[in-house]
Amino acid sequence: MPKSVLFDKANVMSKVTDLFWRKGYNGTSMQDLVDVTGLNRSSFYNSFGDKFSLFEESLKYYQEIQMKNLNETFSEAKSPKEAIISLFEGIQEEVTSGKENKGCFLSNCTSELSIENQTIRNFLIDNKDQVVNSFKTLIEQAQEEGEINFSKNADTLALYLFSSLHGLRITSMIDPDIQGVTEEILNSL
Repeated sequence: MPKSVLFDKANVMSKVTDLFWRKGYNGTSMQDLVDVTGLNRSSFYNSFGDKFSLFEESLKYYQEIQMKNLNETFSEAKSPKEAIISLFEGIQEEVTSGKENKGCFLSNCTSELSIENQTIRNFLIDNKDQVVNSFKTLIEQAQEEGEINFSKNADTLALYLFSSLHGLRITSMIDPDIQGVTEEILNSL
């Protein structure tokens, strides 16, 4: 009879994701993972497999949360353009609020592992495609409603917004004063 899981997996995933987010994959040791989860090594391996498997799971966990937040932001907006503006203003507010600026876990992962690991690279490409497609849908809707000029290519503008989003998250790690930059991005719409 298999042993039942005796810990709160969501709580453990939250702690592990935060650890990988702060230290990166290569900077996180097995001892760090054991310490943050409170599990002994045997339970850790039985529950999660190896460090890489847990890292992949933490990326998926983070992505789910971010996509949920993105979709909520977009659905609460009064118009497609306002949805995009709300997203960037939310990031600006978060970054300039004085909280710990550790960037975006997925952006950080892109810098650390996308070249050396094809599995991670494919995951990150899929994530990019999802976000870019969300932006493209909003841009096309905004063009239909007259909020964004049809002369702007929706595909190009969507990739620009995605790149700006990740660039802001990385830059905010070393310089949280992004207000003027965010306004310029929004003015480009």
